[in-house]
Parts: sequence; structure tokens; C-alpha cells
Amino acid sequence: MKKLCALLTLVIVLCLPAAVPAAEQEALITRAAFVKEILSQAGTEIEEAAQSSFIDVTDPDLIPYIETAYKKGIVSGYGDYFAPGQSITKEEAIKIIVDVFGEKAGFKEAAKTFTDTDLEFADSGDISSWAKPYIAYALKTGLITGESDSFCPRDAVTAVQAGEMIAAAKDVYQRLFTRDGLSAPDMLVRINEKLAELETYKQKGTMLTEMQLIFEGITQEQIEENEDLEEFLDGGMEISMNMEMDVSFQAPDRIYMKQSLVSTAGVEEVMQDVETFMDGPLMYQRMAGSDKWVVQDLGPAMEQIRTITDREPYQMAQLSEYELRMFKEFAKYEDDIETDKGQYYVISFDIDQEAYREYYMEIMEKVMESMVTLQVESPTLQQDPDFDPQQYKQMMAALVSGIEVELSYRYYINKETGLYERVWMSQDMTMPMEGFMKEVVESLGEDAPDFSIKVLSHSEGEFEIYDFNGEVEFPVITEEDIMDQNPLAPEEPEASQED
Repeated sequence: MKKLCALLTLVIVLCLPAAVPAAEQEALITRAAFVKEILSQAGTEIEEAAQSSFIDVTDPDLIPYIETAYKKGIVSGYGDYFAPGQSITKEEAIKIIVDVFGEKAGFKEAAKTFTDTDLEFADSGDISSWAKPYIAYALKTGLITGESDSFCPRDAVTAVQAGEMIAAAKDVYQRLFTRDGLSAPDMLVRINEKLAELETYKQKGTMLTEMQLIFEGITQEQIEENEDLEEFLDGGMEISMNMEMDVSFQAPDRIYMKQSLVSTAGVEEVMQDVETFMDGPLMYQRMAGSDKWVVQDLGPAMEQIRTITDREPYQMAQLSEYELRMFKEFAKYEDDIETDKGQYYVISFDIDQEAYREYYMEIMEKVMESMVTLQVESPTLQQDPDFDPQQYKQMMAALVSGIEVELSYRYYINKETGLYERVWMSQDMTMPMEGFMKEVVESLGEDAPDFSIKVLSHSEGEFEIYDFNGEVEFPVITEEDIMDQNPLAPEEPEASQED
């Protein structure tokens, strides 16, 4: 019996090593603890919250961290539940690491081109489909390293492993994705705040726009059969406009702008110089060759723009809340550059059609609605018997909804001043013209064939922002300098009187 007991004891002792992993399980890190740790290490501002969006998150110490991560899109949970006490898996941890320490714009680009061949692990098939782009991006950028043939995506992460993963990712983040300790989105916010504090600055640059009219559903034979249509098309299917602009700004609401525009349609070239001076709600404009200014009160329009965009309409160099919200999603650092003017950080944005619709269309629709309302209320249009306000609104709404746009920006930030001194931008736009073509076809006569038209345009320009808090000059405009826009109506002849 004693020998049997000794044998059983030996068996138990021999089995003890198999129990070590069970002891290690006590060192596994939970989902809630991982979120708290990574947000703390990242220095994320934690929102005050007493109540959680998840039914099972009740610890007052954890609620603010989980809520912050949830509102930032870092975690999503399982419907109404988060499972805070559940051990976090490797693939779950990496997803959070990418969201916290990755570059959003870089991940978006990588996710669009991701294929399963980007992951070459023996157990790649075990990786959840939602996790694959995150893991591929993390490996590519060095946020994590793949040190074996297998990835083990569903393995639980220990507290020690979590600490090592977070520390390594934080190091990569600071080396690759920050400048002056700021991410590209945070750098934009800081620049915007500094611009708001400036009393004056100047801006100058050029913008070249090339437009092409594309006609569809019509043959050359049909064009030649209709003289009016042929003449209309000969008017120019390609249009080029080159604009030079020089602007002076003084806080809070004074802008003086000189514009020189050269436009070409076919063989005809038109040159136009315009001066615009905005002083509070009043806008003064003067064409080249004229000594008189035309004045308009834009107070209501400016107030609407301010309300819609959450920005001061006079602050041309600043970003609106809408633009900040969008650019923060797509901002990324390019390689630093050095010129004869100094050393610069470079932030780029590349916004495709889908992103444009998501972020810009909302504000464009509001601005367009506001502009349409102002035009509909114009006395000139209201006196036109052929003007149909409802039809006009529908036409403009269709125009806006059909627009397709792709945008690219490059901001060059001076390392010493912390302000951007140069902006390059490019825009490609496709605009269907159904409403416009209806009127065109009607004007060409009953025998005109039906066809559609769309406008393709490419704009590219570069602007310099300079002379921060320097001296600015504005035109002095007196009553004698303003054009009389309400000439007296001719007097009616007096009624003849009988003798």
C-alpha cells in the first residue's frame, strides 16, 4: 500500500509541470485591463463618465476608460456587452494597438489593398477576417513583429506580453508617426489654435483649373444636322482658367483680396482683374479699369456660413470643424524636407470619393441649401415670370448629389514657427449636368437630339501663407467711391390739364 501511495505521489509530482500554464493563467490580462493600460501609456485624454454604454461594465474605475475607447472607435464590444473580465486575445489586442498607435490614414490605405496573401503564417486561416488587415498593417509598420511561422491569433495575452507589446508599439508610434510629440491630427489642431491667435497674415498663390465637357448619347452626324447644336459645341469643349490671388487678413473680419483671372474657352481668351475688400459684413468689389466699388451686405450669408461650418468665414487659412474632423481621419506625415527657407514637417491628406461624400457632402448640401434660399429670395429672380423656386432647388440638389470628388493636400509646417507656410492642393471633380442640359436642349429647338453632358475638371494650386502678425494695408473707401446701384427711375410725364 505504501508503495502504491508513493507511486501515486510520484505521478502527481510528475504531473505538476502540466499545471504551470494554469498558474500562468492568473497573469492573463483582461480586455478591460488592456484598454486601461494602453490608453494610459498613450496619454489619451480620458473622458469623465459615470455610466457605461455596456451593461456589464460597472466598475467605476474602468467605466471612463472603456467609454473613451468606445467613443473613439477603438473598441466596439458585443452588442450591449463588453466582457470586461474576459482574457484578451492576441488579435483583439493588435486591433486596439493599431487604433491607438497606428496612423489612421496609413491603415485606411493599407486596408483597401489588403489581400490574404499579405499574411504568410501557417495558421493564417485561424485569424478572424476582421483582424487580418490590422495584423498585416501592424507587421508592415513594425507595431508588432512576427517571430515564428505561426501567429496563434486566438491565444490569450498575459500581462507581461501586453506590457511588451504596448511598449514596442509606443516606441514605433513616437519614431514614425509623431513630430514634436504630436500625431498628424494633433499637429493640425495645434496649428489651427495658433492661427486663431494671429492678428494678421498674408496669403498668395495660383490655381490652375482645366475643365472638359463630355457629351454622351450623341453622334457626330446628329451634331452636324443641327446648326445651333454644332455652334454650341464649337463654343468650347475645353476650358482653362488660371487664377492668381493675393490676400491680406486682419482679425477678426477684414480681408483684402486681389484676383487676376485668365480664362480660355476654345480660342477665346478673357482676362479679368478683381479687387475684393470685406470689412465686417460688407463686401466691396471693383473690376479692373473702374474707379467705383460695388457694395453688398453679406451679414446674413456670413452668419449662415458660420452656423453651418462652425468656423469664422473670414479666417481663410484656418480649418473648419468639418474639415478638422475629416482631415484628422486622413492626415499623415510624409518625410520632412529642408529648403532655403527652413526645415519643414509635411502633412498630407488623400481623400477619395467615398470619404468626400461621408465628410463633405453634409456641409455642401447645407451650404448649397443656404445659397439657394438666398438666391430664391432675390428680388431680381422673383420678378422673372419663368423662375420656378421649387424647380430651381430640385435642380441644385440634383447637381450637388451627383458630384464626385477626389482631393489631395500637402501642408508644409515650419519647424520653428509651428505654422504651415505652404499648401499644395489638387482636386478632380466629375459633375453631371442633367438640369442644365434640359434648358440647353430646349433652347436648341424641337429637332435637337437628346444627349447628356458632364463636366470633368482638374484643379491644382499652391499657396504661401506668410508675414504673420505683420503690417497689412486696406483700401480706404468713401461714399463717393461707391457705385450707385439704385438709379432714380425716370419721372412719369405729368398728366395734361384742360384749360
